[in-house]
Amino acid sequence: MTETPFEQSFLEHVEERIHWHKRTANRTMFQFIGLRLGLVFVSAALPALVLMKDNSWAIYASILVAALTGLDTQFQWGEEWRHFRSTQLALERSRRDYERRTSAFATEAEVDIPYNEKFAIFYSEAESILQAETERFFKFRITQWKQQAGRAS
Repeated sequence: MTETPFEQSFLEHVEERIHWHKRTANRTMFQFIGLRLGLVFVSAALPALVLMKDNSWAIYASILVAALTGLDTQFQWGEEWRHFRSTQLALERSRRDYERRTSAFATEAEVDIPYNEKFAIFYSEAESILQAETERFFKFRITQWKQQAGRAS
């Protein structure tokens, strides 16, 4: 069982995509959590700020709540987080399946499959995951932005 240069480069490419999706999912998760915590904290503080003698802080807090809500609606980091994490996990699962099929612990049915067919199965799975990820991402981003722009006008 020897890997061709293409197979080796494709395996490296899949590994890079897994790490990219993991980093991106972590970043969007922190953005989502930070935004939501800020929104909850400032919203909860509004009643107390209104009762203060100098209630100008309440005006600033209200503006901040509106801005944070707008950011949450526009960028939807929670949806992005789920999108990137699910793609990362799907690629990892596909890679683990490929490694299991090519390992010494493969089932009898998998042992009978030639190596090039095992790689072809992995290649097909990984490419379909990446293609679906691309379509979902652009459908999500472009469709959402068009819908929001249509509502604004």
